[in-house]
Amino acid sequence: MRWPLFVIALIIGFILWDRFENDGTYTAEVERSFRSAALHMPGGFGWKPPAITVNRDAFKP
Repeated sequence: MRWPLFVIALIIGFILWDRFENDGTYTAEVERSFRSAALHMPGGFGWKPPAITVNRDAFKP
């Protein structure tokens, strides 16, 4: 139980250090990286709800 808490404390410490000492330089680059990766994923500009489509020709005799 100590290791997960230690890792969480390190992450929070890094974020606080970055925000107050570096004006968010590192975390801003990580956010830009995630946005760039999201744009390259299928769907492009974010999450879209799944759509159910029906092929009406399949029901014709």
